[in-house]
Amino acid sequence: MRILEFDEKRQAMRLHIESEDDLWLLHLILEKGDSVVAKTTRDVGLGKESRRVPMTIVLKVDYTEFQEFTNRLRIHGIIEDAPEKFGIKGAHHTINLDIGDEIIIIKQQWNKYVVDRLKKQASKRSKVLIALVDFDEYLIAIPYDQGIKILSEKSLKSLSEEEGVIEENANEITKELEIYISQYNPDAILIAGPGFFKEEVAKKLGNIIKNKKIYVDSVSSASRAGLHEILRREIIDKIMTDYEIAIGVKQMEKAMELLVKQPELVTYGIQQVKEASQLGAVQTVLVIEDFLSADEQQRLEIEKLLEEIESKKGEIILVPKESPIYYQLRNLTGILAILRFRIN
Repeated sequence: MRILEFDEKRQAMRLHIESEDDLWLLHLILEKGDSVVAKTTRDVGLGKESRRVPMTIVLKVDYTEFQEFTNRLRIHGIIEDAPEKFGIKGAHHTINLDIGDEIIIIKQQWNKYVVDRLKKQASKRSKVLIALVDFDEYLIAIPYDQGIKILSEKSLKSLSEEEGVIEENANEITKELEIYISQYNPDAILIAGPGFFKEEVAKKLGNIIKNKKIYVDSVSSASRAGLHEILRREIIDKIMTDYEIAIGVKQMEKAMELLVKQPELVTYGIQQVKEASQLGAVQTVLVIEDFLSADEQQRLEIEKLLEEIESKKGEIILVPKESPIYYQLRNLTGILAILRFRIN
């Protein structure tokens, strides 16, 4: 995402959309009553016939629709302004926002937490492709803020089937990785697995892909369990420190450990986290995304709380539905804080 302009007088922010995560974030921050200015197309009557015409409109937002890992955000609402000749003011309309588009968002008042969140998103550039490989199976995935997207998960020929299987399987994985590297253009590739086969795949890929950094690490299996394992590794910090999903997993593990050993350093529930925040005790807060798409009153309450935590140098981790820790956190009220010091 690029922030092209922020007019504080008009409370208008102009953005350029660069990724699926940008669309996901806009889905969370757009509220009913906001106005958006964007290019769109609409069927209009021209003489005796109807034709789909491109135009720029101002839309009063009613609600948004976004499906994880898609590249389109649908913004539904009422047309506030449009070219007079089409006579469509006051009509219902849906803007389809895609990667590469620009949009202007106008709010009554921008919340500081939301602005900071957009600035943080605009500063992100890292993208890593993860391949977990073993002699007879592999899994390829790419992490987003909204969760882990599994691109491919396949079984291969077993070693007992025929001679030369290792070479053949390594070639198959390498070819598929080439396709995804071309499609997603990651900044780095992480290849991990339980044996020496991962080095074989990394070597083959390195001979083909010269402009990408390839990392190699070990995990117990080339499966979804192995994927969750690799997210907890230090190598992830090294190559994808900006991805909150990896950070969130580690912080949740820390909170669970503290709940057993030092429970007074963890609190959960909106009221309890509020009280800790007022004392400046919140070091890290994990919060599920549902709170930012809840009813207006609860949303404002959470945004105000997060803004206060951030102002006191607390770390905020937004946990999406596709995160491995989403349901675990939801079962603990949806908001949990790790504290700097004990409070009564």
